[in-house]
Amino acid sequence: MSCYGDQHTMLSSDDVLPPPGDFQVLLLTLDSVSLSWSSPQGLTGPQTFRVTWGFDGETSSTRVKGGHHLEISSLKPGEKYQFNMATEGEDGRQSRWVSASLSTVVPPRDLKIDHLGDTSFTLHWSKAEGMEKVPQHFFISNCIPGTDTLTAITDDCHKTFSNLQPGTEYTVSVTTVLSNGEQSESVSTTVCTILPAPELLNVDSVDTTSAAVSWSQPPGLDQTQHHYQISYRCPGTELHITTTSSPSITLSDLKPATEYSVTVCTVLENGKQSQLVLTTFTTVPTAPVQLTVDTTSAAVSWNQPPGLDQTQHHYQISYHCPGTEPHITTMSSHSITLSDLQGGTQYSVTVCTMLEDGRQSQLVSTTLTTVHFQWWRRPSRVAAVCVLLAVIIGLLDSYATSERDQLQASYNTLTKERDQLQNSLNTRTTERDQLQNSLNTRTTERDQLQNSLNTRTTERDQLQNSLNTRTTERDQLQNSLNTRTTERDQLQNSLNTRTTERDQLQNSLNTRTTEVDKLMKSLNTTTMERDQLQKEIERLNKASCPEGWRKFGSSFYYLSTEKKTWENSRQDCLERGADLVIINSEEEQTFINGFESVKWVWIGLTDSVTEGTWKWVDGTPLTTPRYWWSGEPDGGTDQNCVEIYYISSGQGVWRDFDCSFSQEWICEK
Repeated sequence: MSCYGDQHTMLSSDDVLPPPGDFQVLLLTLDSVSLSWSSPQGLTGPQTFRVTWGFDGETSSTRVKGGHHLEISSLKPGEKYQFNMATEGEDGRQSRWVSASLSTVVPPRDLKIDHLGDTSFTLHWSKAEGMEKVPQHFFISNCIPGTDTLTAITDDCHKTFSNLQPGTEYTVSVTTVLSNGEQSESVSTTVCTILPAPELLNVDSVDTTSAAVSWSQPPGLDQTQHHYQISYRCPGTELHITTTSSPSITLSDLKPATEYSVTVCTVLENGKQSQLVLTTFTTVPTAPVQLTVDTTSAAVSWNQPPGLDQTQHHYQISYHCPGTEPHITTMSSHSITLSDLQGGTQYSVTVCTMLEDGRQSQLVSTTLTTVHFQWWRRPSRVAAVCVLLAVIIGLLDSYATSERDQLQASYNTLTKERDQLQNSLNTRTTERDQLQNSLNTRTTERDQLQNSLNTRTTERDQLQNSLNTRTTERDQLQNSLNTRTTERDQLQNSLNTRTTERDQLQNSLNTRTTEVDKLMKSLNTTTMERDQLQKEIERLNKASCPEGWRKFGSSFYYLSTEKKTWENSRQDCLERGADLVIINSEEEQTFINGFESVKWVWIGLTDSVTEGTWKWVDGTPLTTPRYWWSGEPDGGTDQNCVEIYYISSGQGVWRDFDCSFSQEWICEK
């Protein structure tokens, strides 16, 4: 804490000491200060300075020679001190005083923020070192730039602020206030409440090239302008960033069969961002294209879907004829030859792309009809021979054919069972993947719910802290009420006492009224004497001016030719049948200033009886126009007599000065 002294412009004169410059007071500890200043303007060489300090009428002083720094210790903590300084000449003359004030109250220390949330925080601090046992409380202010300041007073070393705006920067100040009302400087810190992140981030739907993502608005932002920033990418690509004001977005132009990571954060108008929330999803693979069928060989082919050059995948082929179970097989090539088909039968064939994790594309389908072979009847020998040979061969081969048919039937049965098992496996795989996705979704929802629970728990604790704080404040207010009630009773007693004193003063007033009447009679008598004196003055005005005196109006003025103290100067005037000059008008001031042979002369004005109450030597108070110099009077208890300082023709000013200093004087009679 530091204070600078008052700086005043000095009148230019070779005979006037300039005051010190850049007067500064710095608080070092509870009971010590450091004073510093610069050399007076226009002065060189060693200099001497007079320093005084004090509070409530207690004053100390010291003299500093050849330096521009002073440390003062053993001060009383918690008091407001006044520090004064003046340049001092070798002859005892002093410059105009410069001053500064400072309170020995040290501000709090160790400001710390904890329990920082989106709508509240708690501020802790410590009492100033050495003031732990000094009665004190603290004045706290909290504000957002451009808004009204919120204030509070507490005896504790902590304060919880609630019902704040999320993501907002607050400036908090704490000031020590003593029981006598003295305050320290404020110490401040800034804190920014947490901006809550979006909640319940979810992938609503996914296809080959797009995905729909949604989330819930963070709590506490209903009245706050905000939007959301969405970032998404797949491995090996640049990050895509977009913004929206709604709590959902559809991402497009995605790659099929690709895993994407998506992050969402809340953004305020001032650019502040919340923490990121993350989720992932994989786009659906594309279906095979240009599916073709060769009905003569039952060969099926297709083209590889686009975008799968770097992705592991295979194809699932299913075919069947009406009334039969589908046959399912898989392969990594782009074609397949179907076997064991029935002649002259229409088959339905479907193909889809499958990834390693079991995800599959949409189905593409086609139909084919196998060729039916038939013998035509034609009467000829060749045909007869052929029929005969066929019968013979059929008879010879019947046994082998029967065995082959049995094996074929077993083969067909096993193939059918294999296909059924494959279908079951594919179904179970699909169900497993769906369950895994559901598990992932439930896990995410569980984590989000856990975060929400943690947030609510924190809010509950903050509300409990607020309740405890309010309870403490209520108790403090009750104590304050009790104190005020006691003070009211004391004030009532004081009022009763003052009423009694008023009655006593009324009696004294009545007595004084009687005395005034007596004084009025004396005044009348004095008035008659004054009239007689006036006549004597008029007679004297007609007389000639004594030697060495000057006449102005109805008075004569004498300028001394030697130097004496103020008291000795007045004694000389009294011995001459006069007194030190009393200036009653601007014309008389101008006349007195016409004595150009000297710079300073004593006049008949002093406050030696009562400090600060200036009276002329005839006992009358100073009520006529004043001609004090700028900053005068400023001498305190050691400068109680007044001199006229000659500046230029027709101009002069008054200064209070040390009565023991010897200089010329002016008498008046």
